[in-house]
Amino acid sequence: MCCKKWISICLLFSSTFILSGCWDHSELPIYGFVQAIALDLSEEDENMLELTTQFIKPAPKIGSAGGGGDKAFVNIETSGDSAFEAIRDITTRLGRKAQWSHTRIILISEELAESRHIGEMLEFFYRDHEPRMLINVGVTEGKAQEYLDGKPFIENTMSQQLKEVGKAAHKFSSKTMEVNLLSLGRQLNSELQTSKMPYYKRSEEGEPYVSGLATFQKGKMIGQIAPLQTEALLMLLNEYGSGIVEIPCKDNSALKETVEVASAKTKMNTKFKRPETSVQIAITLEGSIGELKCTSIDKSEKVDQYNKKVEKVVLDNVESTLKKMQEDQIDLIGLGNELYRKDPKQWMKVKKEWPQLFSKVDFDVKVSMNILNSGADIGKPFFKE
Repeated sequence: MCCKKWISICLLFSSTFILSGCWDHSELPIYGFVQAIALDLSEEDENMLELTTQFIKPAPKIGSAGGGGDKAFVNIETSGDSAFEAIRDITTRLGRKAQWSHTRIILISEELAESRHIGEMLEFFYRDHEPRMLINVGVTEGKAQEYLDGKPFIENTMSQQLKEVGKAAHKFSSKTMEVNLLSLGRQLNSELQTSKMPYYKRSEEGEPYVSGLATFQKGKMIGQIAPLQTEALLMLLNEYGSGIVEIPCKDNSALKETVEVASAKTKMNTKFKRPETSVQIAITLEGSIGELKCTSIDKSEKVDQYNKKVEKVVLDNVESTLKKMQEDQIDLIGLGNELYRKDPKQWMKVKKEWPQLFSKVDFDVKVSMNILNSGADIGKPFFKE
């Protein structure tokens, strides 16, 4: 019994010598954790990139004085001929190595997006092992750097606020799309090479907000889509979350009623035939009344009539959005990619002339609305003159 006990003790001690420590570890003080990136063209040299990197400030130790000021983040500005060169210069200012696995968002200025291929700007973030493919991306009106300088409303950092703004706007108002490195990479490498990203603006007070989409062809920004058209595009892509439809009153077009769309499902049937392709689109909506100001729907037949009014408003928006895309000859709904999947040989024959062919596609759109409830036990306006 004693021998077994001593053997166990010897094995325990020997194992402590066999087990190695974390020989290849790095201490936390070595790193600065990146929250956001802003990419701009240099004002002094158009061949140079300006990089603004936002870092989260470590929480102060208990009992220590200060705490790093009133902001939970700090912005470091560097520049270089390439993004990687500007990134490596961060250490000369911050004194720490940038760590990318917690990055929330990458912002690219409109000026830069129009002049250079965005894939070139983002090459490092696709190739390096630290950045995650779920990092959000967006385009800014004016300098991207300025969008990281403000003070967030609720979040700790501007990067988190901008990320949440894009996410919420897509989910609850459908006035933009949430795009990350993964989905952007798929768009850039598709047969069409068309892509779209959230478009950020600033108010007169300097507060950032998201407003529709920036559109790209072969990696360069070529235009924008307004928030209302973005709603229609999301319906066409079957990616609509929820949103509001405004219905103008007949007697007073400035007075508008609202319907909250809770769900939208779209089916698309495409027939690829030269010289003209035809597409049948069926959009089914469900929702509830948000505001009534000039209409009563206290009877079932009136509900049916109101459904028709909503259908017409949505149909007009969808058709006008399709018309604009055809005028611009940009296939944002991915018909060309669908043709490539179905018939690669046919696609290779028409690929070069697809923008012109897309402009002649015959769209047949049908919208069906189903109002589930009036939002209260009354089907007429609460207040009426």
